[in-house]
Amino acid sequence: MSATVTDLFCGAGGSSLGAELAGTTLRLGLNHWPRAIETHETNFTEADHDCNDIASLTSAQIRRYPHTDILLASPECTNHSLAKGSRRRKPQAASLFDDGPAGDAEQERSRATMWDVWRFVDIKCQQGHPYDAIIVENVVDAWKWGPDDNGQLFQAWLTAGQALGYEFSIEFLNSMFVGQVPQSRDRMYVVWWRKGITPPDLSVRPLSWCPRCEEIVEGRQSWKKPELPWGRYGTQYLFHCQACRSAVLPGVYPAATAIDWSLPAERIGDRERPLAESTRKRIRRGLEKLGREPFAIRLTHGGVPKPLTLPIVTLTQRHDMAMVMPVAGNTFERTPGNRARNAQEQPCDTVHGTLDRAIVVPPMVDTPARDARTDPAPTQTTSTRPSLVVAPEEGVSTGAASSMPNEDTEALVMANTENNVPRPAHREASQTLRCEGGLAMVAPAAAIMRNNSGGGEMSTPAHEALRTLTTGCHQSLVIPYAAGNEPVDADRGAVPTLTTRDRLAMVVPFTRNGRPRDAAADVTPTVATEGPPAIVLTEEQIDECRFRMFALHEIADAMAMTSRSDGTSYEVLGNKRERMAQYGNAVTPPAMEHLVGRLLEVIG
Repeated sequence: MSATVTDLFCGAGGSSLGAELAGTTLRLGLNHWPRAIETHETNFTEADHDCNDIASLTSAQIRRYPHTDILLASPECTNHSLAKGSRRRKPQAASLFDDGPAGDAEQERSRATMWDVWRFVDIKCQQGHPYDAIIVENVVDAWKWGPDDNGQLFQAWLTAGQALGYEFSIEFLNSMFVGQVPQSRDRMYVVWWRKGITPPDLSVRPLSWCPRCEEIVEGRQSWKKPELPWGRYGTQYLFHCQACRSAVLPGVYPAATAIDWSLPAERIGDRERPLAESTRKRIRRGLEKLGREPFAIRLTHGGVPKPLTLPIVTLTQRHDMAMVMPVAGNTFERTPGNRARNAQEQPCDTVHGTLDRAIVVPPMVDTPARDARTDPAPTQTTSTRPSLVVAPEEGVSTGAASSMPNEDTEALVMANTENNVPRPAHREASQTLRCEGGLAMVAPAAAIMRNNSGGGEMSTPAHEALRTLTTGCHQSLVIPYAAGNEPVDADRGAVPTLTTRDRLAMVVPFTRNGRPRDAAADVTPTVATEGPPAIVLTEEQIDECRFRMFALHEIADAMAMTSRSDGTSYEVLGNKRERMAQYGNAVTPPAMEHLVGRLLEVIG
């Protein structure tokens, strides 16, 4: 006979589904919201259900509920979460939580209090039916519960559980490391078992890529501050290789696995209702952000991880360059766009109770290379010119290259050998091209300054090769985005008159506090090891992007709430807002499946 489960704050049933997938049988589901109970009853038809406010239950009512082996509980989390920003409450001992958002009937008291867990357990213990194991889920910041976030009330809550005869382990677990969950969702799970039961092994060891060992290893959780084992992945803890002790990249499923690419996305410039400026700013900063250091490794369809390399992003219309990001007006981000994710390489960030996730597909701005021997040349327009690249091969005969006329700009052709003599490209033929060396052409389009502390000095004359650039000098040009406009020396030349079609290039570094710089006024910043500079996207490029909000079935995939253990579909009922609230407040089933499965190994 399988172990039985009570889901004290069942909601839409994420915890119940995870426990079922681990091999248990659900006996009872409790929740105050009728819509959540309706969803739960639809999926767990053989279990008992009670729509009631847990805090208002009497001792007599609690005694009438059936006894089970395991108790699951997800107390109210809103007032613990830092997502509320400055509105976050700091509950005192006398009153832990308020009644939830005013006016939102379907969300009022969507989670009961932490103390209700022990009141429920205490009454069952008095009946002689203690639970063998208990799992309490909440946000990571519940660990700091207490006046001024000092954690004193949370410590008192832990002491209460120990007084009832239980031992515990606190697991800080991100859902993207357990099962096929394409979502970064950090949560705290306090797992309890009766004294005398063997402590379970609850650790998560995701398959990870070790750059030093250059192989797939089991990642082991390691805290940046071992004396303070609390927090979120990436910020407070990482995973390390047991062999070499270096940081590893855990395997994850990217957001693309939850995206329905058949759904249309509207061009931003064609929207009847323009996007809010804050959303456009998030899109711009998010696209500039893509291409930083690898975040994790991607799991292929076969389940075998492979290392990720994230080069600087070239904007295309391919699905593998799509971006997912939050866009709601009340979304708090210290830096706009800092929660944008590359859909093909990274999971989306945490899904909340409101539909605020969007998909952005950038425009096509690059042209792929073609094999001249097999592929036809692309359609030619008046604004582009094709170029041909010929790789050197053995056995190619040498000969004089033809003259390279250039009537508009002085250009030089030289061989890559010592003691070579530059030749003007517009009036002399270049020298013989031999197997051991190639030709190079230097075309100074404008006067180039060499900046140093002693004042500006012009570069070498046009008949000589350009000087070698060192770390002590900089060369700066302003290039207008208009056909035929020549670059201008930023230090001596005046910026040209701008027409309605012209744009001046602006440079911004890929750094957290990087400031865009006008090339006509500022020196390009030093490029550190974080990454190279990139051109800022124009408003026209943002208009060319395609944009749409997530569909609810994509949210279900991101939460891994799509199917039961028997393969039938998992249904969440209600209108769009009600369904989103149920998804956003749920526990991802694979995380609960992992914890319940480990408990079953020790409680029998």
